Amino acid sequence: MAFLSGVTDFLFGKPPSPSPAPDYTGAAIAQGAANVDAARASAKLSNPNIYSPYGTQLVSYDGDVPTIRQTLTPEAQRTVEAQQRLQSNLANLGNSAYTNAFGVLSQPFSFGGPQVQTSLDTSGIAKMPVNAGMTGQEAIMARLNPSLARQRTSTETNLINQGLRPGTEAYDNAIRLLGEQETDARTQAVLQGLNLDIGANAQGYNQALQSGQFGNTAQQQALAQALQQRQVPLNEINALMSGSQIQNPQFGAYQGQTITPAPIANATAQQGAYNQNLYNQQVGTYNTNVEGLYNLGGSAARASDIRLKSNIKRLGTHKSGLGIYEYDIFGRHEVGVMAQEALVLRPDVVLHHPAGFLMVDYGRL
Repeated sequence: MAFLSGVTDFLFGKPPSPSPAPDYTGAAIAQGAANVDAARASAKLSNPNIYSPYGTQLVSYDGDVPTIRQTLTPEAQRTVEAQQRLQSNLANLGNSAYTNAFGVLSQPFSFGGPQVQTSLDTSGIAKMPVNAGMTGQEAIMARLNPSLARQRTSTETNLINQGLRPGTEAYDNAIRLLGEQETDARTQAVLQGLNLDIGANAQGYNQALQSGQFGNTAQQQALAQALQQRQVPLNEINALMSGSQIQNPQFGAYQGQTITPAPIANATAQQGAYNQNLYNQQVGTYNTNVEGLYNLGGSAARASDIRLKSNIKRLGTHKSGLGIYEYDIFGRHEVGVMAQEALVLRPDVVLHHPAGFLMVDYGRL
């Protein structure tokens, strides 16, 4: 193999060496340094000094630590101080209000107002006809029955005066008609009285219901007033502490903008990929040239010099008496004969390659 390497180096030069691996660690360090530089530039570009009618805002840096100095105009400074004094006075009042609130809230809440109405007083509602007592129906019947009795007596007297006696057909027909009229009168009186009783009962119930609702409304109002009285101290404190807030002049807030740094790491990776691809192309060209060199002896001639082979193992014997072997040559695993043996037994099939190694013409063998 050393002999073959010397031949190919003489004819084609040494094979190309792979390019060194990219320094990814160094690229990452450089990327971090670029990020820091970009952040510094972004901070300085995004936070200029401000000069406004209310004052000035100046930004300075001690290394990477920013310092913002805000200075108000004399008029704005006096306004802020006046607001601060007012806020302090309100805070003092809030302390007094806290004492009042503590006195109220330290006691459990107790409501002494009217209770919720859960039932209705129906004692004053007019009774229905099925109930005892004088109803509208009974009052009407109390007046109707005497009138019907007088009418019956008058009718019977008139019938007798006309010569009609009980038991006669005319008398009985007149009395039956009178009874039907009395029944109709009583039925009408019953219905009229029932309607009167129903109306009176409904009116009484509605009045009782309104009375209960009025009581509940009064209870809710009393409860709301009690809760309001309990909340007043807290509301006073909140109003005092939130009222007249100090209004500072507004300056631009410190901020930064993102600046995309140069893609150093990505560029390094791309350069490494390019170098590797170039190396692969060069190695491919080199291998093609060497392969052509090995096949110069003809399509049937193969390099078979024992000096080029490794991992040699005998498999058997050719009919010509040559040994048959398996071996590795040029990175391939092949089966064939040894050119040095063929040079003794079959010199006619041995070829001398210009590079100095022996070949065997397997077509003639």
